[in-house]
Amino acid sequence: MTRPPRPGPGRPVASEQPSKVADVALELFLKHGFDATPMSLVAKQCGLTKAGIYHHFESKEHLLYFLHKRHIDRLLLPMIEQAAAIADPETRLRSFLANYAMLLTHDPTPRLLISETKRLSPEHTEEIRDAWRRGLHLVRDAIIELKALDRCNPALDPTYSAFAAIGMCSWICNWFDHARPATGAEVAATMVDVFLQGLLPRR
Repeated sequence: MTRPPRPGPGRPVASEQPSKVADVALELFLKHGFDATPMSLVAKQCGLTKAGIYHHFESKEHLLYFLHKRHIDRLLLPMIEQAAAIADPETRLRSFLANYAMLLTHDPTPRLLISETKRLSPEHTEEIRDAWRRGLHLVRDAIIELKALDRCNPALDPTYSAFAAIGMCSWICNWFDHARPATGAEVAATMVDVFLQGLLPRR
């Protein structure tokens, strides 16, 4: 009975190949831009043929979707779930907004993904937006709880306030200097303080 060939040195097994291809593609997208990175270049950098790339990803859009989904599953959703487990709404808000802001200072990937969401198919766009809405709803619901407890400005609309918080943090990726990652914690703390000082009554 013939045994299947073993992967060569440095060659990922089949189950690892899509993630390895995605890693290379992400690096190229960040360096050259999504539009300026042809699939042929991704294939060349992976040591594969274009047919080999299309074996794992049916299109460039599918590859971009894979990157979006992986980023959300690895980083955003665990962050949301961790915050959702916190009983106190103010602590929940602080935790999520600080961690979300820190995420955006650690890695330039979100800037690429957010700016290129328009390249996704309508079905993939809706799926990605549903995941991001979970973060928005977590912030909104915490504000609703704070209002019910008379612990925040009653004149503020929870939904608009949640959009303001998420938008303020999301904009970090457009101006933050990732060559100075040590300032990330200070940026995150500032974002949280600015938002909550407007939301909570002065003590």
